[in-house]
Amino acid sequence: MGTSKTPRIIIDSRVKKLKESMARLGAKSLLISQPENVQYVTGFKAVGNPPKSSWALILSDYEEVYLLVPALEYYEAEEEVEAAKVVKLTRDKNMAEGLLDFLAEVRAPGPIYTDCLQDRDLMEALKKKFGRPGSMRTVLENMRAKKDEYEVSCIKEAVRKALKGLERAQEVLREGMKETQFMAEIEKALWEEDIEGLAFDTIVASGPRSSYPHAKPTAKRIERGDSVVIDVGVRVQGYCSDITRTFIVGGNQEAERALERVINIQNSVALDVKNGVRASDLNAKAKKLLEELHEYFLHGLGHGLGLSVHEKPAISSLSEDILESGNVVTLEPGVYVKGRFGVRHEDVFLVKESGCVKLS
Repeated sequence: MGTSKTPRIIIDSRVKKLKESMARLGAKSLLISQPENVQYVTGFKAVGNPPKSSWALILSDYEEVYLLVPALEYYEAEEEVEAAKVVKLTRDKNMAEGLLDFLAEVRAPGPIYTDCLQDRDLMEALKKKFGRPGSMRTVLENMRAKKDEYEVSCIKEAVRKALKGLERAQEVLREGMKETQFMAEIEKALWEEDIEGLAFDTIVASGPRSSYPHAKPTAKRIERGDSVVIDVGVRVQGYCSDITRTFIVGGNQEAERALERVINIQNSVALDVKNGVRASDLNAKAKKLLEELHEYFLHGLGHGLGLSVHEKPAISSLSEDILESGNVVTLEPGVYVKGRFGVRHEDVFLVKESGCVKLS
């Protein structure tokens, strides 16, 4: 799957839905700049570290979608993309000028909308030419939140590959290993699975450092009694996995009890995951079940997963999202006691009409 292309029928369906939203809003042109959104509507593998410079242009009265890339991305885009017309922007001008020239060339009509344009100069130029651009950011976020069968298959494959890394972790973990050495063993197993790339920097944190939820691995040696938190994710066709496991080296009854607690809480909350459930209610239930440990739960319960590691729906106390069938989410309860230990257990779930399916 790693070298295959997104089926054209999938891309065409997405573009059709976007054009329907454009019609409702009165948008005549849509310029897309976020790499995840560009990949979503063209199939060009724009996401990564770093992402590839690219833009997509959809015109309400044109069947064709344009993928606009600089010269250094042109050959790859031509090879990868079937569902959009690939356009090479001139090297003689900066990207903003090149984009404006192309908009003039195709007589892009206003009103023009964007997704989440970050280039201030380009935004000002669009404003001058078309008036203040509208935003279709929420439309795209909501579309991407509901996964189709193809997207779910990509995420399942990314999950399978990430689990191979965690299997290797369990096999090689031993007292005296450096965190960095341990991470290298995990990532070696991941790359042996022919992954497209890592979804994020692998987290390995042991002992007191495991109380830092996003700790990066160091030269610290893993000691007897340490809890070791491993958080891994890979990409398949741009789609991410995100799985966390905690291993206890030797014995540590306090950490073991906390780990058992968070695993049980994840299982309990998963029973409530279904279409129509308020994400904040799931977070509240997890905190309630943690009882006296709730103050050591330092982050939200989970998040949506797709072309971004964190996307809608957010599962936190402040979230206003309501789960829908087709969402893919993580549940990752954790306990972090400063200076002593941390534990986290994270799995991936597909939201269905009357329940959920655990993908990991």
